[in-house]
Amino acid sequence: MRRAAVAVVLLAMLTTSVFAQGRGQQQRQETPEEIQKKKEVEAVDQQYKSTLQRTKKEENVRVDPWANMRAPNDGKR
Repeated sequence: MRRAAVAVVLLAMLTTSVFAQGRGQQQRQETPEEIQKKKEVEAVDQQYKSTLQRTKKEENVRVDPWANMRAPNDGKR
């Protein structure tokens, strides 16, 4: 009898954690602060994407950082 009681108690403790995860909770309404924060995050994300688009146009530009260190090419080679 004692084993059965312990088993029931353990089973009850295991099942309470499943129900504590919020299965029966209702949807929570967003506060105006949360809505404003979400809009700010979207605006920053849009600015980031537009900046990326502007910088992608310059990817094919070849830059030679040693150009002014080389001797002039006289065509003697």
